[in-house]
Amino acid sequence: LVSRNDSNGCKVWTARIDAQRNVLNMDSIRSLLFVPADSERKIAKALCSAADAIILDLEDSVVPARRSVAREICCATLSAGSDKKLFVRINALDTEDAILDLAAVVRGAPYGIMLPKCGSADDVRLLDHYLLALESRDCVP
Repeated sequence: LVSRNDSNGCKVWTARIDAQRNVLNMDSIRSLLFVPADSERKIAKALCSAADAIILDLEDSVVPARRSVAREICCATLSAGSDKKLFVRINALDTEDAILDLAAVVRGAPYGIMLPKCGSADDVRLLDHYLLALESRDCVP
């Protein structure tokens, strides 16, 4: 999923497919670097890397006891801005952590959300509903 502003300035989340090559087109993103969202040191190092995009990982790389800290660090990183495209990998939708992840990071306006363990199109639709509600709550354009 990739977020873009529409002609009214509203954020729209879409999966963009390049029909010619049948691949996801993400504006020349050639390299993506996953980094644990609970490590400010690793995030700082990733932001200085040559990667085109950084994926702040709230899922597998963060132990459950540190997820609330990771959400705070992730939101602060997003809010600080970067010349890199910043994605967030949330926890799977069938966990209670998923909505907590989204509630914490949407206000930081990530470039995109990575949804792990997606089981069906219904999961994508549910994520879309969550994002629309949280973006409205946080006045994310």
